[in-house]
Amino acid sequence: MIELKNLSFSYDDKTKILNGISLKIGADDHKVIGFMGHNGAGKSTFFLNLVGELKPTDGEILIDGKPVVYSKKGLRQLRRKIGIVFQNSDQQIFYSIVKDDVAFALHNLKLPPAEINRRVEKVLSELDILPLKDRPIQYLSGGQKKRVAIAGIMVIGSEWILLDEPTSGLDPDGRARMKKLIQKLVDNGQHIILSSHDMDFMYETCDYFYLLGKGKILEQGNKQEVFNNEQLLKENKLDQPWLVKIHQKLGLPLYDNEQELFANDGQHN
Repeated sequence: MIELKNLSFSYDDKTKILNGISLKIGADDHKVIGFMGHNGAGKSTFFLNLVGELKPTDGEILIDGKPVVYSKKGLRQLRRKIGIVFQNSDQQIFYSIVKDDVAFALHNLKLPPAEINRRVEKVLSELDILPLKDRPIQYLSGGQKKRVAIAGIMVIGSEWILLDEPTSGLDPDGRARMKKLIQKLVDNGQHIILSSHDMDFMYETCDYFYLLGKGKILEQGNKQEVFNNEQLLKENKLDQPWLVKIHQKLGLPLYDNEQELFANDGQHN
C-alpha cells in the first residue's frame, strides 16, 4: 500500500503544486487506479514524488507502512517497489538494442548473466515482444517502445507501475493493445496507477479514480461516482466519457465498456 501523509510539493517555495494531500492508494484492493486533472494540475509532479525523483516539501510517503528514505539505498529500494513509464518512452531508454535496454537495471543489481537472460526472456515473452529482442529500438513503433519501457520496469519485479499518458501517440490499434497489456499486468499481480487525458480509456481501464486540481484531491470514487459529475469535470477542463454521455442523454444503463453496450444493444431496440 502507498500512503501519503499531508504531502506538499513546491518548485519555488511560493506556489504549492501539491498541497497537503493525504490518502491511501491500494487500501481497498483497487487494481488500476486513475489520476485525472487538466494540464498543470500536478499529475506528473505527483508521480515523480511517488518514485522519489522529487522529494516532498512537506509531509511524507509511506510504502507498506515504512517512510521513504531518500538515501541512495533507500531510493533503490523504492524503485524496486514502484516503477514509472514516462509519457515519452525515449526518456528512459538508454541502449540501442531491446534486450540490452531491458537488462540495464539488472546489470546495476549485479545479477548473474544467466539470471538476467532468464528474466529478460520471461518479461519480453509476457509482453508479446520477444521477437523484438534483437531489434534496434530506433525502428520500433511508439507502442512497441512503451512495451520495452514497461519491460524495463517489470524485469525488476516492481509491484506498482505508474503509467503517465500511456496512450499518448498511439493509434487505435496501439490503444487497444495498451488496454490488453494493462489487464495482463494486473493478472500478473502488478498494481497500476495511470494518468491520462483520454477519458474514454480511463473509464474503461480503471476501477478507482482521483481527480487532482488546485494541488488537492477534489474528488475520488468509482467511475459512476466520478464521471457522473459533469459540472466538476467541466470545471477541471475534462470531458465526460462517451459511454457516460449516452447514459445521461438517452437513459441507457451505465455500461463499463463498449463491448457491454453493443452486447446489450438488442435489448433496447
